[in-house]
Amino acid sequence: MAIDAARQHRARPGPGGGLLRLAPLALLLAGCTVGPSFLRPAPRAPAQWSRASLDAPAYARSRAEARAIDAAWWEGFHDPTLTLLVAQVEQGNPDLEEAAARIAETRESRAIAFAGFFPTLNANASDTRLRLSENSPFASIAGGRVSAGGGAPNAGQGAAIPTGPRPGFAIYQAGFDAAWELDIFGRTRRSIEAAEAEILGAERLLDNARLSLRAEAARTYLELRGLQARQAIARQSLRLQRDNAGLTRSRFASGFATEVDVANANALVAGTEATLPLLDAQVTQAMNRLARLLGQEPGALADRLAAPSPIPPAPPAVAIGLPIETIRRRPDVAAAEAALAAQTARIGVATAQLYPSLRINGSLGLQSGNTVNLFETASRFFSIGPSLIIPIFQGGQLRAQVRLEEARQRTAAIAWRRTVLDALHEVENALAAYYGDQGRRDALRRQAAAARQAANLARTRFAAGLGTFLEVLDADRTRLSAELSVAESSAAVATDLVAVYKALGGGWEPGH
Repeated sequence: MAIDAARQHRARPGPGGGLLRLAPLALLLAGCTVGPSFLRPAPRAPAQWSRASLDAPAYARSRAEARAIDAAWWEGFHDPTLTLLVAQVEQGNPDLEEAAARIAETRESRAIAFAGFFPTLNANASDTRLRLSENSPFASIAGGRVSAGGGAPNAGQGAAIPTGPRPGFAIYQAGFDAAWELDIFGRTRRSIEAAEAEILGAERLLDNARLSLRAEAARTYLELRGLQARQAIARQSLRLQRDNAGLTRSRFASGFATEVDVANANALVAGTEATLPLLDAQVTQAMNRLARLLGQEPGALADRLAAPSPIPPAPPAVAIGLPIETIRRRPDVAAAEAALAAQTARIGVATAQLYPSLRINGSLGLQSGNTVNLFETASRFFSIGPSLIIPIFQGGQLRAQVRLEEARQRTAAIAWRRTVLDALHEVENALAAYYGDQGRRDALRRQAAAARQAANLARTRFAAGLGTFLEVLDADRTRLSAELSVAESSAAVATDLVAVYKALGGGWEPGH
């Protein structure tokens, strides 16, 4: 239920003083904006990253080193193909198109909210036919004839009896209606605040989608080069193993090897051959994932990426900055903060519904009982006056709406804190993987060098008749396993660095 206090003036008199009397009150209350104002939350972040991160040799400690890291982090791998793929992946990707469409949507929402500052104007025209009850006290205003006393004519007398008015008539009207609600308690202003926060959140979500897309393209490309490196190692090992198998068969024919040696040599060849189809399938799948990211059909990149290329080496240093800097530049954290700001503003929108609203209503037009004199000067009419609506009882709906928006704000605050916490853990975990895989890769490289030396010595000794084929077999298996592990670990270090850059917020300028 609401009280609607309105003052209207019709026909020729002026608008009167009601509007003027309410004007000072409207101006006094125009600055009242109810509901909480948004305050940027302070993230709980440690002053430094963990000791493991700070002590890592790849950490860029100096400000000069930090400035050397380009915002286009993927260019640090110095791979032209990777740079080109990252540039092309943003063209026509449906995920980015959807995020961009969301920005356009939120901007239109702001335009709708901003329209609340302006009055509305509508044109109208009507042709209304009315019939009042004959027993109505207003029936006398209508024309027509009925029998005296409301009965039928006396046919026996053969003469008409005077008749009274028939309660039916027509109204023809054309004109304009205008209404303007003053934003006294800030409902429109809070709606605009919410819409602007939604625009900012949509823009940050687009940044986050772009960051994720770049990282996924880089990670998939680096995985592809790692798989191709493992393919090359397996094929090279297969050639050596086939040579060993041929040598073993020759020595068996000469009586210097056993049939078991021949069987073991053939088994090693078959085992290596079995790894190639799996690697071929994984290479094809990686190419198809890249094609999907570029919005192309499966197999579209086969000719372009089929030629193996070395795994791009990861840069020796990475600027990680401080935890608070990471929180400020991550787009997902900024999007969560914008969602919290928008929800805070919606509390003000709901709170403003609890307060009176003041509207200025007006009408201007022509009105007549027939179309002949509708456009005469005497047919003009107007009405103008304020309308004050005071909500009194709505079944608890208005206050429940305020409580609902407050609950949603608490949910948004929890989501923001969770996003901050997840960001800090993501950086720490990415750094741990990056630094850990660097140490593992270096150790595997030393193992592979020693395994290659052992395999060459064992093969030389076996060819000279000084060693057994079992020594060759064991050494060759160790060498193959070590070399495959080095290729896998080198790719892991590169993809770990991509994860670090993504966790740090992607392209950024230190100190900004």
